[in-house]
This record gives sequence, C-alpha cells and structure tokens, in this order.
Amino acid sequence: MKHVVLISIILTGLCIPAVLVAQVVGRIVDERPAQSSYPISAHEFFWKQEREVDSYAAAHPELLAQARLRKSAAWGFIVGSTWMWYADSVTGGGSRYTVSSTCRAVGTHCYVFVEDANWGTRVSQAAVDAVVNAFDNATPANPAKGIYQTDVDTFGNPPDVDNDPKIIILILDIRDGYSGSGGYVAGRFSAFNEIPKSEPGYATSNEAEIYFLDCNPLDLVADIQSGMSTTAHEFQHMIHWNYNKLGDTFTNEGCSEIASVVCGYPLTDQWLFANEPNHYLFDWRRTDPTLVLNDYSRAARFTLYLKEQFGTGLFKTIVSTNLVGSARLNAALAAYSPPTARRFTDVFEDWTVANYLNDTSVDPKWGYTYPTVTKVVPIVFFNPTVSSTTDSVAAIGAQYLSFRNGTSLSMNLSSASPLSFWIRAIETGPSGKRVLPVTLGSPFNEPAFGTSYTDVTFVVSDIDTTGPYNFTYSSTGTASGATELKWDNIEPLGYLGNAAGDTVCVQFEGHSGARLDSIRVALRRTGSMNGGVYRYTGVLRPTPLGVKLAPISVAGVSTPSSPFPVPWPNWGTADVHSLNIDATQPFVIGLACTGTFTVGNRVMVTVQPGPPYHSYTYDTGTVPDWYVITFNEAGDSAFFYVMRAYVSIPTAVGRETVELLPSSTQLLHNYPNPFNPSTNISYTIGQRGQVTLKVFDVLGAEAATLVSQVQDPGSYQITWDGRNSRNQQVMSGVYFYRLEAGSFSKTERMVLVR
Repeated sequence: MKHVVLISIILTGLCIPAVLVAQVVGRIVDERPAQSSYPISAHEFFWKQEREVDSYAAAHPELLAQARLRKSAAWGFIVGSTWMWYADSVTGGGSRYTVSSTCRAVGTHCYVFVEDANWGTRVSQAAVDAVVNAFDNATPANPAKGIYQTDVDTFGNPPDVDNDPKIIILILDIRDGYSGSGGYVAGRFSAFNEIPKSEPGYATSNEAEIYFLDCNPLDLVADIQSGMSTTAHEFQHMIHWNYNKLGDTFTNEGCSEIASVVCGYPLTDQWLFANEPNHYLFDWRRTDPTLVLNDYSRAARFTLYLKEQFGTGLFKTIVSTNLVGSARLNAALAAYSPPTARRFTDVFEDWTVANYLNDTSVDPKWGYTYPTVTKVVPIVFFNPTVSSTTDSVAAIGAQYLSFRNGTSLSMNLSSASPLSFWIRAIETGPSGKRVLPVTLGSPFNEPAFGTSYTDVTFVVSDIDTTGPYNFTYSSTGTASGATELKWDNIEPLGYLGNAAGDTVCVQFEGHSGARLDSIRVALRRTGSMNGGVYRYTGVLRPTPLGVKLAPISVAGVSTPSSPFPVPWPNWGTADVHSLNIDATQPFVIGLACTGTFTVGNRVMVTVQPGPPYHSYTYDTGTVPDWYVITFNEAGDSAFFYVMRAYVSIPTAVGRETVELLPSSTQLLHNYPNPFNPSTNISYTIGQRGQVTLKVFDVLGAEAATLVSQVQDPGSYQITWDGRNSRNQQVMSGVYFYRLEAGSFSKTERMVLVR
C-alpha cells in the first residue's frame, strides 16, 4: 500500500512539521475487516467457570487465609528461574494445560515469565522490559507511577494467597484459536488460581496471583499500549475479586474499563453504546459474543461518567460494597466523601442528558471532560409533524427523539406508566443550550424552534427496573427549508495525498420522509471532481457503495493559499433537488480522484473523534481496497472528508417522485440494527420476476414471510415489526433474512432486542 501523506495541514495557523505529519498519517487502518486482528474478551468463554469459582470462594471464606498460611515464604524467583504454570485453553473448552516458562525479569511489583516456546521469536527482552516498566514505573497518565500502583490507589489491594506481594505476569501464546486473523484473547486473570490445590476440582490451580498476557499476535514492542491497557483492565479484576466475589458483572467490567483510562489508555469502543442507548443499563449478554461488546461499551461510558463526576475516590467504595446494580452504587454514594445528595436515580438521569448534550458549561453534570466522547444516536425527524407513534424505553434505559428542521414545534408524550418516566428536552441553537423539564401528558411547546433553537432532542428515560414501558408521542409544526447533514464540525485543515484512481466518500444516515436537495464539498483548488450518490451497503468491504442513485459533479472556483483562510471559501456544489432522490435510507456521496494530488483536485479533511467512522477511501496502492485513514495509532481520531448533504421534507402537493431503476438485484443491510420494535429491509430488483423475502431464526426455522410475489425492477423497502406469520411477537435474538429473486439469493443477519 502506498504511503499516505498529509499536505499542508494547518492547526492554529501553523504548518505541522514534516516529521509530525509522517507520524499522524503513517497508518492506514480498516474497521475490523475479515483479515484484521483485534482483541476479544475471555470472559465470554469462561463465565461459567468464573461463576463457579466465585460461588465456591464466597461459600468458603476461610480458604484464602489457609492458602496463605500453608505457603510460609515468598516465591523468591530470580531471572533464570524456571516453572511449569497451568493455563486455560479457550479452544479446549476451558481445559488446563502446562506451560514451560522462564523468569526473564523481576520488578518491584512483578515477576515476568515467558513461555519457553516463544522466547526469542515472539517475545524479546525489550518486550519484557517494556512490560515491567509499564507495570512498575510509568503509564501514559503518570510517568512516575505504573499500572500496579495506579490500580491499587484507585480500587484497593490485590489478594495474596501465595504470601508474595509480587504479581506473576506470564507472557504466552494464549490458546485462543488465533490463526493469522480475527479475534484473539490479549490477556486474562482467572480466580481459579486463587483456590488451593487441595480443594476438589482445583488440582491444577497455580495457587498464585498470576496474570496471563498474550504474545500472538500481540506485539509487546510495537503495540505495548494494547497489552498494558489489557493488563490494567485485568489487574482490576484481580483486585475486585479480593473484595467482591459475587458482585454484578456490569460494575466489575466497568471498573476494569475505567482502570485502563485512569492509566492513560483509550476508552473502549464508544460507538457500540452510542448506537444502542435504549437498553437495560446493567444487562450483560455473556452468551452472545457480538452483543456483549455493546455491554462493555455501555459499562465503560457509565463508569467514565462516575469517574468524572466523583473522581477516582468513589471506586474503592464501589469495589468493596457487596451489593449489585443500583443498590451497590447507592451504598457507595451514601458513603462517599465529601458527602453528596445524589443517588443512583439522579446520576442516571443526568447521565442520559450528558450523553447527548456533552457540555459541562451548561451544567457540570451534563457533559464530560474526556476529550473524545461519541454522542448517542437519536431518532431524527426533519418534519416536525409526526403522527401518533408508539415506542418503548428499556428498564433504566433512554430513548432519544431529535427534531432538526422546521418551526413552531409542539410535542406531546403520554404513557400508561407515568411514574416510571423522566423526560427532558435538550435545546441547542443560536441562542445557546438549555435543558428543560417535560411533563408526561402535557404539550411541550417551543415557538422558537427553527430560529433560536435548531435542535430539540427529547430524552425519554425509564428509571424503573421492571420495564420496558411503552410511550406514545405525536408532534406538530411546520416543515421548512433544507437541513444540513455533516460529520465535521471545524474548518478544513488540509488534504490527503490520494492518488489518481482513488475514491473518497462520506456516508450519511437516512431520515424519515427526506429528499436530497444538494451537496457541498470543500475542494482544494479549481477544477472538477466527478462521482455519484449511492445507497449505503452498510459495510466497508467489499464496498460501501451500493446502488447508484445519481451522478454528480462538483467544481472549485479558487485555489486558496496557505495558511488556509477561515471560513473556507472554495466549495463545490451539486444541486440534485430536481432528481427527488430518496434520503430515507443511509446513502453515500462518492468522488473520484484524478491527476496527481499536486495538480488534480482533492477533498479537504478535518480530524474528528472516532469510531464510528463515516469517511472511507478506496486506495489503489499495493493492496487496493477500502480503508479508514486514522489520525493516530490508537485509532480514536480519523480524517473526515468535508462533504455536506442537504435534505428537505417535500410538502408541495402533487410533487412527483422519480424512481431510479437499478441495474441489478441487491439485498441491503436492515436499518436500524439492532432494532426494537421494527426495522426496515431495503432491496433492489433488476429484472421482473418472482421475489421472496423471508425471516428465519438461528435454528433455520421460518419466522415470517415478508414478500412472496412478482415484482418489477425497482427499489423496495419492507418493514418487519418483529412478528411471525401468525402475528405473534417473536423473542429477542439473532434472525436472518433471505432474498430470492431468479438466480439471486442472499442472506443477512439482524438482531432484535426487546
């Protein structure tokens, strides 16, 4: 793949030095494609074992004291000491096996052993020294304090069954089935090793405070951050187990996620929570390896909020409190010093506002200081008139309804369960930002909508643990003008060294009743760029570009000199209003690069927090493919192409919709996904013929037939409301939908979450 160069990127009026440019753009990454490697949690493979161990230890509190008494001296390992440790095999169903290893370093707080089979190949002395330095001496958050002391100061002391204060870190190739791509277990603490060997079923216990750290594919020299972020996470689990063996998984994992942040490592994938805010806060879907990642993300976000609101001093109390869920947090808040009147319900309600508003200047309770916080994804309305609609909000969850176009908004929400709801209106616009209470069953009127306040978002939260509860809403107002859709929120900073033949694109979300009016693109110089508007396929690979809805061309009128002027003056515009392009489903704007980047035109970029990412590049270099170009090695910021889409809600009587006939049959990803209570399935038909669209459960049993008829060429959309062919609601879970038309057959996956 060719090296990507950032040309003349300007920050605060100064050109970034060339060496820094090479650092920030020297990596092209993709969004976990099929051939990439990424860490996964071992908890989902061993949760049954861990629950059994926790229950056994809780029922026999004397065991740990007895184990320490039986071992009267510390290990006393020195560099060169050898030992046979027991480890768990993920692929072996949790079976235990022995690992021949040698001590390669002794630190202040750790012994570092390395599996002999990997010494000198996957693990070097430099890697061992890096691990010791991070654990004992320095983290990104504090160059004078390592992971050990940071976690101890934040959460408490680790257990000590082996009568040795040093933690054993065993670097090995964890048997997790990794074979060159896909998921791998980066590290693991197992409480199994805290139980004495003499107990029935624990003969393979190591009887030690030991932590396992992977070396395949984890490179502890090139990517020490991933390994030590995992170490901070798992060491918290070890400390947590010392105080609380039967606590809730949500709080335990949340503390481990924040342990990484306290040590200066990035917060876990925020976009997973941002796309699913309407879910039971304390849920943990341990049997679903996909959806449990959303639970990690939700736990990380909530615990980050606790850290920012109360400081790290709250966590020792949380860890040592032997309760679960909201009762655990209430007890911790009651014991918190300095005293606070806030309790779980107060914290949760403020948290739901912060996740959308994220502005501490409005109120310290309604935002974050963490630099990259992904805003939750609301249901967006561009027409303020919405007929009566029934939705549901999860127990201790929140639904977001956002109005972003029109004037004179009046909203009415009602429910048969009024005592369970807490509703606020978050208003932003030229007049500033504010949060107003909303009374269930009474109209909420905002006459300044569309002028003083251009975004009014309703947060509907359920503070009752017995939900979900249904609520009904309707609104009135006047639709007007076109609304700008964009992902960037700052001026263009520079442009990337895309080669001729590369394609750059930006994906936009669909919005109910919307039509695409126009497109604006920030261009580097005079000259045109050609491309099109496409349906979004829902994936980065093999391509985000689906059915082409219309060709477009944009042209620059000037070539601004550096330092770049503010505001940016060189915008290319494509007016597509007359095409009446349907923007109710996600779509993509794509443009092709021609000529060299010093002569041909290019799309300007900004740097934005991510994931999620919305800007994609087809790179024609050594490995031609679609990529996301990140700003740094952590991948928590990326380059966003500055493209804007403008949509409007048609109100003219008799306006004709232009049907753009596709040339091929395609099945697109459903939206939203996961969904509750309904989802939309879009597809295109290239030739007239019999079409069937069916839904199947994970066992292959047919759940519903959505389409079974002859259809003409065209684009279609079907809504599935989660009911089977007998009009009965189906259970939450994974479902598959299959489209068959002539020789075409394709199946896609979707998730129903009630």
